[in-house]
Amino acid sequence: MARNGAAGRRGASRVDAQKKRSKKRRKAKRARRRRLERIQRAAAAGVEAWRRRLGITATAIADDAELQPRDLNALLQPLQRPPGLGVESRDDQTSPPRRQQEVFKAGLLRSFNRLLIWIAGAFRFACFVLWDWLRRRNTRERRAVQLRRTFEAMGTTFIKLGQQLSMRLDLLPYAYTRELEKMLDRVPPFPTDQAFELIERAAGKPMGEVFSAFDPDPIGSASVACVYQGVLIDGSRVAVKVRRPGIGQRLAADMRALGWLLKASELVLLPPGFTFNFIYELRAMLMEELDFVREARFSDDFRRALRKAKQLRYASAPRVHFDVSNHEVMITEFVTGVWLTDVLAAIETNDRRALAELERRNIDLQILARRFLLISRFGNFEHIFFHADLHPANILIRPGNKIVLIDFGSCGSFTKKELLIWRRLFDAQSLDDVGGMVQAAIAVLEPLPPMDKDEFAQRLEAVFWNDLYAIKSKHSEWWERISAKIWISFLKLAREFNVPMRLNTLRMIRAIMLADTIAARLDHDLDPYREYRFYEKGAGKRAKKRLRKRLRRLARPGKYTRLEQGFESVLKAVYQFQKTLDSLASIRFLPLIGKAATAALAAVGFLGKVSALFVVATAGVHFGTRILFGGYPQPNLLQTARHEVIQNPTFQVVVLILMLIDARKIVYRLRDREE
Repeated sequence: MARNGAAGRRGASRVDAQKKRSKKRRKAKRARRRRLERIQRAAAAGVEAWRRRLGITATAIADDAELQPRDLNALLQPLQRPPGLGVESRDDQTSPPRRQQEVFKAGLLRSFNRLLIWIAGAFRFACFVLWDWLRRRNTRERRAVQLRRTFEAMGTTFIKLGQQLSMRLDLLPYAYTRELEKMLDRVPPFPTDQAFELIERAAGKPMGEVFSAFDPDPIGSASVACVYQGVLIDGSRVAVKVRRPGIGQRLAADMRALGWLLKASELVLLPPGFTFNFIYELRAMLMEELDFVREARFSDDFRRALRKAKQLRYASAPRVHFDVSNHEVMITEFVTGVWLTDVLAAIETNDRRALAELERRNIDLQILARRFLLISRFGNFEHIFFHADLHPANILIRPGNKIVLIDFGSCGSFTKKELLIWRRLFDAQSLDDVGGMVQAAIAVLEPLPPMDKDEFAQRLEAVFWNDLYAIKSKHSEWWERISAKIWISFLKLAREFNVPMRLNTLRMIRAIMLADTIAARLDHDLDPYREYRFYEKGAGKRAKKRLRKRLRRLARPGKYTRLEQGFESVLKAVYQFQKTLDSLASIRFLPLIGKAATAALAAVGFLGKVSALFVVATAGVHFGTRILFGGYPQPNLLQTARHEVIQNPTFQVVVLILMLIDARKIVYRLRDREE
């Protein structure tokens, strides 16, 4: 077996060397073509310059000949056309092939059947809760365990649904999400004949022309796919991930049935429209894990990014064989090592034999914890996407503290602006700046719904302070010094204020919590704040390298087009500024000041006339009643003014007439043209 493995590795290295040589030959060929093109352009320019110096042009040649009028029949004659390649064009070759987007649909009957399964599962769960309540054993932890068992009993799709719900800390209590993370993902494999058919469809040739050996017994049978191992014709040992047939339709039926249930619950329990985003994001999370092309690209891109970063070359991802993979089958390099779940189990059970084996493989737990945090921060803050599912079952540890990440089915990404906010949050956290943490956390959640933002900020500041005290204390337990406690409190507060969260924000929070928790389980004395400052040093070096590369690119000829565009934009801005100044210079301010003064005096005069009229009318009504009738119809002067004057239609009409007269004067004054 060792001899076969060594031969396979030598075969794989020869294939890699051959690919590198062919790539170099293609680059050299392209370079020769570019040089030949430059020579042809220079020769054509020289010939044209020589003809201009001698005055030999097409017009001069035509002028030398004496043009005689010709007969029309002699003028009209066929001319030779430029030759082509002689290839007949076809309609199906006019454009490159496009990848068809997979759309999974579910029929009405199938969705209704899944709805009945949902209702039956909910009924069993309700009966269990009622029985516990009658026995006075109804606790949140017991309900969470029963929910996990209910999902596992319902089958494949609900297992994946429960795993995705474990990320929704903004919707479910922490006890439920923690329990749902334990869901078993081992289901019976589908028939091997179906797997062979899918593999041959992806490779475009029979199995015998792709593999020299293939194990029909899968090494992993999950809810979405089965994983097999095999050996390619060139001797490379590979892992073959095959998607379960019909899983897309089953997920679509479940999402449709779940939508019916949640919409029905909005009629009784939830506010209208509350579950729309939840269904959309949950469907997006479930469906994106079915696209193996997307996952393969993520894995390959992350692998190349880690190779470019010299400080992170201890981490990698499996190499993907794209030529024999598609959206249903993904064939990658077979990676061996120790699963991180086994490493954590050995630590927490104090298994001396397993710990000795780790030491023999040169695996240092403290170094491993620091490296794992650095990889997580690199994906979160520097790369174009981050691995959102870094749980221990997706991480392999190789001798020498080398880390291999697998299963890139769940990834997230942010814009540059959003990444800057996240960096600001972590920077404030590393400096114990609670005010900066609150500002950055609120910026992460924007746009906020209508709510009391000041109260939310005060509550959030109290949460950060309470957890920060525990983290900074030297006498706290290791599980109190991780950031998971802060994020759980943050999500509880967001749920209390009904603050919606985007899918990528939840993915980032979950990735941060997983990374900090795993690192602390590996090394209980790890300081996450100190490790973040250590990460910043390496990130600064990588940023310096990228900045230098961008500055060198500015000297390339292609960048002068952008410089030209920028220069023209500056000239245009200067021209617009000058035009604005000229238009301001043509304005005569003195007449405008005179008109404004006239309008102000007219407004003051109108207010004076109305005030005088109001005083006279109030006094006349008040005292005139006493003279004529010998008494006061109103108890006091204010009531007389309010009821007999202001609410009097005659008084209101007179005020309106005075306002129209003064407004007419102001309009005519403003329309006057000053000479």
